[in-house]
Amino acid sequence: MGASVQSNAVRLFTPREANAMLPVLRPLLVALADKCAEREQLEELLIETEQDSGKGPARDRIELEVRLDTNLAERKRLFEALARHGIEVKDPALGLIDFHAQRGAELVYLCYRLGESTVTHWHPLDDGFSGRQPLESEPEMLRA
Repeated sequence: MGASVQSNAVRLFTPREANAMLPVLRPLLVALADKCAEREQLEELLIETEQDSGKGPARDRIELEVRLDTNLAERKRLFEALARHGIEVKDPALGLIDFHAQRGAELVYLCYRLGESTVTHWHPLDDGFSGRQPLESEPEMLRA
């Protein structure tokens, strides 16, 4: 009977709380976007190396695979760091994240994309970036 109960409750953010988190989150998002770009470059180099396998030494391929493994570990660490803050990464290459929020009785996302100055949009849980709506249209969310 002494089993502990784990809560699956998500952290809810107000727009003010989400905006207050941005100085902490931005460097992580920039690093993650950089690692995504690096991964693409490494994968392209690996493909080129494999296509030219008769010309280049196997150590080049092995070195690229090691660098890809390191890149994966670094991206995983950044994803975990972002998740610890209670946010969801939607597109790591673009720095697109969502914060859980409440709109009346409905759970929604506050949406932020790297490069924006503040969190200014929200969307329902089942909509993506294309369903973003301005926060100004939701005065109750802005007061929270």
